[in-house]
Amino acid sequence: MRRFVFMMLDGVGVGELPDAASYGDIGSNTLGNLSRLVDLDLPNLQRLGLGNIVPIINVPPVINVPPVAAPAALPGRLAPRSAGKDTTVGHWEHMGLITPVPFPTYPHGFPEEVLRPFRERIGRGLLGNKPASGTAIIDELGERHIQTGCPIVYTSADSVFQIATHVEIVPLEQLYEWCEIARDILRGKHAIARVIARPFAGSPGGFSRTKDRRDFSLAPPGPLYLDLLSEQGVPVVALGKISEIYAGRGVTEKVKVGSNIENLELLLDLLRGRSNKASFSEGLLFTNLVDFDMVWGHRNDPEGFARGLEAVDAALPAILQELTPEDRLVISADHGVDPTTRSTDHSREYVPALLYPRPSGSPDMVWEGSFADTGATVYAHLATEIPRLAGSPLEQLRPDRGWRHYTSVVGAPSGEGAVWPTNAGPEEAAHAAHWLRRRCGDPPEIAVVLGSGLTAPLKSALRQNGRVSFCCDYAEIPGWTRGEVEGHPGVLEVLEDPAWGALVFLEGRLHPYEGLDLGELQLAVRTLAAWGVRRLILTCAAGGLAPETSAGSILLVNEILDFQFPRPDGSPARLVGTDPMLTSALIQSARLPDFIRRGVHAAVPGPQYETEAENQFLRRLGASCVSMSFPAEVRAAREEGIAVAALAVVTNEGATSHEKVLESASAQGHRLQAALSAVLGAWNTL
Repeated sequence: MRRFVFMMLDGVGVGELPDAASYGDIGSNTLGNLSRLVDLDLPNLQRLGLGNIVPIINVPPVINVPPVAAPAALPGRLAPRSAGKDTTVGHWEHMGLITPVPFPTYPHGFPEEVLRPFRERIGRGLLGNKPASGTAIIDELGERHIQTGCPIVYTSADSVFQIATHVEIVPLEQLYEWCEIARDILRGKHAIARVIARPFAGSPGGFSRTKDRRDFSLAPPGPLYLDLLSEQGVPVVALGKISEIYAGRGVTEKVKVGSNIENLELLLDLLRGRSNKASFSEGLLFTNLVDFDMVWGHRNDPEGFARGLEAVDAALPAILQELTPEDRLVISADHGVDPTTRSTDHSREYVPALLYPRPSGSPDMVWEGSFADTGATVYAHLATEIPRLAGSPLEQLRPDRGWRHYTSVVGAPSGEGAVWPTNAGPEEAAHAAHWLRRRCGDPPEIAVVLGSGLTAPLKSALRQNGRVSFCCDYAEIPGWTRGEVEGHPGVLEVLEDPAWGALVFLEGRLHPYEGLDLGELQLAVRTLAAWGVRRLILTCAAGGLAPETSAGSILLVNEILDFQFPRPDGSPARLVGTDPMLTSALIQSARLPDFIRRGVHAAVPGPQYETEAENQFLRRLGASCVSMSFPAEVRAAREEGIAVAALAVVTNEGATSHEKVLESASAQGHRLQAALSAVLGAWNTL
């Protein structure tokens, strides 16, 4: 009998997403910014690994929640694949449903085509009809509502239609009925995410909202992991507003709670089997701690937010004690709601993920995934089936992708001079792309990465016709690292060529043996994607392993045997190299020069060159050539939707040295130019 507890810390984000500017949320970092204003004492969340996900540090440097070397949970930072920053969008995606088109919002109030039928069906006029803070608008219009009986209608930056009424003027059941009417009207292009009942009490000057809020959510338009659990007969107990968010789908029992404290107490009682409100002996216990969003976030109350986090932290030891070895706990969030910014609305942020207990064998790193990973984890654990919707189970993560390193804080005894690692992920790519756009303008469609020793010969072959319109050192680009390997200059150039048009050239690459993690190796490609590059030609200097790949030939790589980021059992991961459509176009157009062959490329960690015994092993696996390049870049390009052409320039056969590789590469300029021309010509036919 397996149990899974899902605690949603509503609004506890961990930093702005790359597209935060589109939502007006630049600088938002709910947890990070909060720690800069308020000292946080979260020892139990720290042990789980919360400080590994995002720097939680005060200014002047006081480490509130430092990272730990061996967290008890698997720490992760999740990004949404859905558009928007709404509670509904976030929760739906956690349960496997992606929302690619954002829900409608009404920054200027609702149109008459919505309000007219609503007035007619409730038989009253309306007050408000504007974006507003819930507490501010009842202070402004509450007395007039009492005098007229007209409900207060308002919205926010989120997709919500909110109705506020005084409990002594409009009975709760009548308010809920009006919300049902609004829900029925708000369809089609006005299919707003939630209609919310906002009852309040008190007298003018002292109004306060009651705990009888009710959400009337749009029904999810597609399947959820909750639906699949229901099909399997797995019980789901929903606390707080969870059932309303999912329109009751897949929920076995629901229990209303009035606050975070009540929520945590009920959760513990259910784990102990002592509650008379519901029972929980197996299945999913899904709860939303809404006070972070409703009480402290929207009201910009950092102190309250901090004390709320400390209350969750204090409750954790008792909760963890009640979990059996077969039980699981995940803590996450649905969006941000930074209480330190001027905005009182949700913020477009990453969210944390803490899976307890930490799966055995997981890397000592932070998982970079998507919201749906949590739902996939719940389903895989409770249904013991491979998830059928979006997301990757956190207990079955591959060690070859999606991770970033964390390190302990190093600094003076006072805490001054503390150094945090720069983790190369979507944020860093977005910032670097913004720098390139500002300095260079719009990007060319195609970029070329040049491997060991290939920069000088190719530039020599192109010099007579091409014109460099932009040039910078890698070190100038925010977040980028310039490698130390000879033959990799570390320069980005934009070349204007009469025959080819504009191309971005990356003169040199980084390698795993330089002590860099996967995110740092992939940052250049992810930056190009964020800048707007859509096609990528990867080149490398390689050693030939097959008769058809003698020195001077060029291999069009169709498949990569990846020993740099292998499978869990140590066997090579198999990656698609050149896009199959491009390969087909090259063959059909007869554009391949006779020195170009197709084949399989082996990518090894290095930095030492391969022995003859190793080469024989690679030949038995079907490899035609070998180098220390390609996997990280190919993986990033695939994930970013960039089309790839992979070209291995064979510089040697058998054992060699780096000096000989560079010497051989220096003679390949015209052949590489011909290969690039063939690829570019074939791409133009697609």
